[in-house]
Amino acid sequence: MKLVKFILVGSIFCLYGIGSAAGVPSKAVDISDVKWVTQNPPSSEDLATSVHVIEFWATWCGPCVKQLPHINSLAKEYEGRNVIFIGLSVDRSFNDVCKFVKKKNFNYNIGMDNGLSDSLNVDAVPRAFVFSHEGKLLWSGNPDNAQFEDTLKSAVKAAPEAMLVGVDLGKFSLLRIKLCGGKNFTKAYSELEAHSKNDGDSERNFASSILEVINNKLREKIAAAQRKQNEDPKAALQMYKEIIDNYGGIKLTAEVESMYYQLQKEIAARMPEISPAEVKAG
Repeated sequence: MKLVKFILVGSIFCLYGIGSAAGVPSKAVDISDVKWVTQNPPSSEDLATSVHVIEFWATWCGPCVKQLPHINSLAKEYEGRNVIFIGLSVDRSFNDVCKFVKKKNFNYNIGMDNGLSDSLNVDAVPRAFVFSHEGKLLWSGNPDNAQFEDTLKSAVKAAPEAMLVGVDLGKFSLLRIKLCGGKNFTKAYSELEAHSKNDGDSERNFASSILEVINNKLREKIAAAQRKQNEDPKAALQMYKEIIDNYGGIKLTAEVESMYYQLQKEIAARMPEISPAEVKAG
């Protein structure tokens, strides 16, 4: 592989033309100690249920700076979806990064590397990592590699559907990722419910309107699964399971679990009995 230029700062290189990297172990990403440059950053809990892209870069790295508009445009493209973009600078100076960021219009979260680059074996920048909504490392390499966007697109498709794309959440915008579904969904939904039931809350009507959008989307999902039962029971079973996994724990989806187990019994009852001879032959 041809390297046009490199700059050594500490133990991290700035490389032109570096390709996809493989063999990096998948591990939980902890951003609790990150010193953030931008406002309203995500939490480690948010990453646990969202597709996330983490890119390591530096202000002194030419290829990194060149890639920033690319990452920025992707963050804008996936805005409101179940995706979190994070740029962690390996610069030594927090002030230098702050000054750099002030000159740019970033659509994603920027912070200082908290040692995560070491745990992910980053020895050169720019280096991007794509993780699934379940925390599995899917791809790692230079963000100018075509596989970067392909992997991201596939990961978003496999993640819980974003139900609030284009919906103004106002002061509840920080709940957007959690409301996409997953283990944080119930808590975020309950928070909206609390606001909607509080007569003295100035955001009561706003919270109620957001809940109405979510509830309508969930009703559509449940109805679609019910319609699928006669045509393809196994597909319907999977649809029920996805609703339970991603949106369970609230009143609206409480009966879905019963539907799931009932359909499971019906499918089992329809299966032909297997004779002892067939079992032995298998």
